[in-house]
Amino acid sequence: MASHSTRLKSNWVFKKASEPDTAFLPVAQFPTNIHLDLLHHGQIPDPFKDANEAAVQWIGEEAWVYRTTFPKPTTAGQSQLFFEGLDTFATVKLNGAEILKTDNMFIPYRVSVEGHLQSHNTLDIRFDSAWRIGKQLEKDAEDKPLFCHNGDSSRLQVRKAQYHYGWDWGPTLLTCGPWRPVYLETFTARISALTVKSVVDTSLSATVDVTAQVEGVSAGTIRLSLVCPDGNTATSKDVSLTNGTAHVKFTIAKPVLWYPVGNGAQPLYTVQATGVAELAFLNSSKRIGLRRVEIVQNPIKGQSGTSFFFKINNVPIFSRGADWIPADSFLPRIDAARYRAWVEFAVKGNHNMIRIWGGGIYEDPAFYEACDELGVMIWHDIMLGCGAYPATDYFLQQIKVEAVTNLQALDHHPSIVLWCGNNEDHMFADRYPSGYDADDMDPQNWLKTRWPARIIYDKILPEICAEHTPQTPYHPGSPWGGKPSNDPTIGDIHSWSVWMKALEMYPYQYYPQLSGRFVSEFGLKSYPALQTLLSTITNPAEQHPQSRTMDAHGKSASKTPWAGDFRNIAMYMFENLRHGYSLAQYVYASQLVQAEGMSLAYVSWRRLWRGEGREECAGVLCWQLNDCWPCVSWSLGDYYLRPKLSFYTIKRAMATLAVGVARSEIETKRQDDLTRVHIDKEIRLQGWMSSFSTSAAVVDVLVQALDVTSGKVVWETRQNAVAVMPNVSTEMLDIVFPTSVKAERSTIVAARLIDPATGTTVARYMDWPQPLRHLTLAKPIISLSVDGDTVRVSADQPVKALQLSVHGDEDSVEWSDNCVDLIPGDEQIIVAKGLSGRKVSLLHYGIAAD
Repeated sequence: MASHSTRLKSNWVFKKASEPDTAFLPVAQFPTNIHLDLLHHGQIPDPFKDANEAAVQWIGEEAWVYRTTFPKPTTAGQSQLFFEGLDTFATVKLNGAEILKTDNMFIPYRVSVEGHLQSHNTLDIRFDSAWRIGKQLEKDAEDKPLFCHNGDSSRLQVRKAQYHYGWDWGPTLLTCGPWRPVYLETFTARISALTVKSVVDTSLSATVDVTAQVEGVSAGTIRLSLVCPDGNTATSKDVSLTNGTAHVKFTIAKPVLWYPVGNGAQPLYTVQATGVAELAFLNSSKRIGLRRVEIVQNPIKGQSGTSFFFKINNVPIFSRGADWIPADSFLPRIDAARYRAWVEFAVKGNHNMIRIWGGGIYEDPAFYEACDELGVMIWHDIMLGCGAYPATDYFLQQIKVEAVTNLQALDHHPSIVLWCGNNEDHMFADRYPSGYDADDMDPQNWLKTRWPARIIYDKILPEICAEHTPQTPYHPGSPWGGKPSNDPTIGDIHSWSVWMKALEMYPYQYYPQLSGRFVSEFGLKSYPALQTLLSTITNPAEQHPQSRTMDAHGKSASKTPWAGDFRNIAMYMFENLRHGYSLAQYVYASQLVQAEGMSLAYVSWRRLWRGEGREECAGVLCWQLNDCWPCVSWSLGDYYLRPKLSFYTIKRAMATLAVGVARSEIETKRQDDLTRVHIDKEIRLQGWMSSFSTSAAVVDVLVQALDVTSGKVVWETRQNAVAVMPNVSTEMLDIVFPTSVKAERSTIVAARLIDPATGTTVARYMDWPQPLRHLTLAKPIISLSVDGDTVRVSADQPVKALQLSVHGDEDSVEWSDNCVDLIPGDEQIIVAKGLSGRKVSLLHYGIAAD
């Protein structure tokens, strides 16, 4: 008896289906897709460069054939072909005989090839145009979609990565091909499934339910084992197969628990299934983490609505991080190292959660493994978003199979703490005449509305999740909670009153007022790194923020094809900054606006994590962490993993220990109700400390008001030995500025938390007069010293947003901090990994417009 698996990765060739007489060409790699192969052979320009995206649109309307050859296996037993992923409408033939047709990119397919194998075998896969099939399905549909935001509406008919159709940050690149591995498996018996369901109860003891299913034999013995994180076997049991199934439940009184990064370690157990005696060749394993997950939705003291926060192992967690899109338009290019680099990027930025957005894919195992190992929680959307999907029997069956398949494959990952039904479909159903009534709980009524797809999110998916992943909560959509679905007092919200919503487009200074119980989207766009743009736009004449090519790399929707990104970015820059118009100046200024606005949101919303019964905001996830191509977008890091300035300001805002201040002008007295002149006002200053640690701390608090031009301290207050309460935000200051201090126009308010034992600043925050464009800053003398990888920087006058870089070799240095504000008497120390004593270049707001 035996089991053998061969990865079919050699001899692959491809060609256009409509040109049967042309020669096949070898693929660029395997797995692959058609764009990568055409690019490899120089048959198309790089769609990521210049404005080449438009020149490759024809590819998506053609059919393509992939072929490989392989010998007949020598191992005895039955043979199957296993396709991990085919994108999307594929017809598979083995030696001329059709063996499989596919219509879902997200589902692996397994097919018996008994009776088809020869001594030498030819495997052909024809990929038909997803665009043309989708358009025909849409044309034939009885009901047209009520809404579709981003991409062509035909995408709603097709179970393919929705972002391939284009989005407001990504290109339209309708690719196809064998995007995941293909295997030839020959066996007399094999472990067809290893299912692990772990439950951690309120006492933090655990049970691990293990089921192994064996194909090919119905009798025999399987050894089911649980191996501890230290490599020692915790428990093991030999189980006789019953109808091909072996099952055991392990109990662990004191498990080693998995925690999010910042709250504990990430120990991983291993579940093993191995055959005994004549089945000794069988082996399968999964790594798991033991954790308890709850979503707490309790009343908020003194406010309407309820909380929405995660509890991991009975510990309340403030979720902070960003939303994730696929890291490339061409998925086979993303290897395990790149996935890990992105997750490490998030962890270095003090993130503890990533939201996998519903217009992408169920990610590669390497992504989930990195999150498991590094302690990053995953909010996981099902792959549905921004559209009124059909609710035909065919489509609903597609979703059921897709959901069950992927939940079973991913259920063991401790990092996945939430399954979410969709991205923004409830929200758009609220805005259109869909007939959506949140109070109507009759699914048959839903099917009679113009949004019948509600049955997917509110019935089908919750039932599937309850059956297949009961230990992980389900949430119907994002945003979802109250009436309307984007109610800020219930569930999660997408906070887009800044940047989007044409009738609003509030200044980013409004962010403190735009919170919700859990903010799962918000953001500001910026340009990527200068070196990214210079390598992407190859014509020097087009290397300008207002060029046609630049517009091609900004995808935000607009009434005109060229105004969207440029208009919004320019407006926010012009409102807030004095800036120049060279490409380098535009990059810096746009990134500074993004950095200032988004960090203000994180600092302000974190303040609302006030403790039990007062979890007024319990999570902040920005849109978005990453890019799928070089572009103008909301990302914190561009396609090449180059951090924007916002990465650093948010990193500081989400540190374990943080401080914040805010000032406001308040009317105290008015001569009468007719005057507009005789009004008394005062400037109120409030300050707070925030800790994500579960341990208390003691700090000294120094708050200073400094003249914005000279840096002279005009007022200060100091408190020594102040207790920082664990895992909450605590108000520490609420005063009225002395009338002698012109606090609203000409002073910086700087707050520092200082370690009493060492005198080291452990957290700092600076509140500058707004908007920054009103400030005329003096030219400071900046002192900078470099010792290996350590940089010390200080200034004799205030400096706004100091950016440190190494010209010509930027990617070789990893900065622990950047985009820092300086005031006299507060030297900052930055570690620059890889600097090795080289010269550091400086840029700051005061000179960026010169």
